[in-house]
Amino acid sequence: MKKFRIFHPAGPGDIIHAHGFWRKGEHCPSQVTITFSSQFEQFCEDIGAEAYLVSYHQRKEILRDGAFTLEHRPRSSLNSRGLMYHIKELLYGLGLLATAVRYRADVAVIDSGSTYYFLGVLYRLMGIRVIPVLHNTVWPHGFPPTSPVQRALLRLDAFFYRHAATAIIGVSPECVRQVEQLTKGRHAPLDQIRAQFVRDYFDQIPPPPPFETRPFQIMFIGRVDRTKGVFDILEMAQKVEAAAPGQVRWEICGGGPDLEALRARHAEMGLGPLVNIRGWTALEDLLQVYARSQASIVPTRSSFAEGLAMTAAEAVMAGRPVVTNPVVPALEILRPACVAGQTNDVDSHVAAVLKLIGDRERYESMRRACPELAEQFFDRSRGLAEVLKRWIVPIRDRKLGRADTRRGIAGTTPTATAEPSEVAAPASSHRG
Repeated sequence: MKKFRIFHPAGPGDIIHAHGFWRKGEHCPSQVTITFSSQFEQFCEDIGAEAYLVSYHQRKEILRDGAFTLEHRPRSSLNSRGLMYHIKELLYGLGLLATAVRYRADVAVIDSGSTYYFLGVLYRLMGIRVIPVLHNTVWPHGFPPTSPVQRALLRLDAFFYRHAATAIIGVSPECVRQVEQLTKGRHAPLDQIRAQFVRDYFDQIPPPPPFETRPFQIMFIGRVDRTKGVFDILEMAQKVEAAAPGQVRWEICGGGPDLEALRARHAEMGLGPLVNIRGWTALEDLLQVYARSQASIVPTRSSFAEGLAMTAAEAVMAGRPVVTNPVVPALEILRPACVAGQTNDVDSHVAAVLKLIGDRERYESMRRACPELAEQFFDRSRGLAEVLKRWIVPIRDRKLGRADTRRGIAGTTPTATAEPSEVAAPASSHRG
């Protein structure tokens, strides 16, 4: 009997842990998203495919469960720099290719960050169709690469996008737009997905405190990493306090490599209770953080190629306006609920905060925009599983020599999406 097999390098997540909950039909309790790996597994089950998933999670492990093989395969390149980093990345990528060939995969669905995309050309030479999923932009918005090595790698990726990809999926308009720019419009068909969330969690969050409530509470939820702008928040807090004494308080929730350095800098600046650095915060405790907050801040810097910024989406689903900047692609699809500074510019973020707390009408307009903007993240037709069906079911049907007529997975012929400027309009990242 013919088997249809999909190979899926799936990023850094603990896919084996997530698989256990998916197999039991339960939602992973540490997540507010429907994890991308569980969406992928559900897709494979729906179309009757076998799958081999590989994560570069640091815990080495293999699990075989029926039609699924899941492997944690750590990447040694993460601790390397310069030429050695690229050599290790190439070797890791070739190892993934070897696994796909041994597995006799028909399709490879490759998440960004798992391997160099230009290696997808080798997959095609081995008879494996390739669909890249861009969870990050090709470069930080507004900051294209300048180094010769980065530019050379992008030229190689552009060749793959033009000649070897079956389709290209991005998590935001900016992801697919950059493929357009890189390839000068000559590329495989483009499509978009939206991260999918659990509505019940956000239904527990009450509306924000009244606008007049002071101090005005602003939260940051996410990875505590310099690239995410957390050190900038300390400077913002100091400058906002000087301009509007006693008017704003800040709360930082999340763990990460720079947490202790952030706490040390907080102490050096003498910020005291002005900024509460909570560290890692459980989901049930985050409900209380949301409840007392009136806005969220996502101040990512240009050193990170943000694909969407799911924390911005989460804030909107919780009914909270967002302070952010253009390097965060979520700004484009959530703009009516956002006030923006300039990337890497603390003073412009300070001005945005002062504008937000000083204009009740503007704040209420942003808050009212949240429910409609949030719906795209509860629309399962825009999730990974449904979008993959558009591209992979026809490939499966051709291989197996049949048209599947089961409900919900008919083998319809996919078509390219609209131009990025058209798909950018809204339908009105605990990270999966």
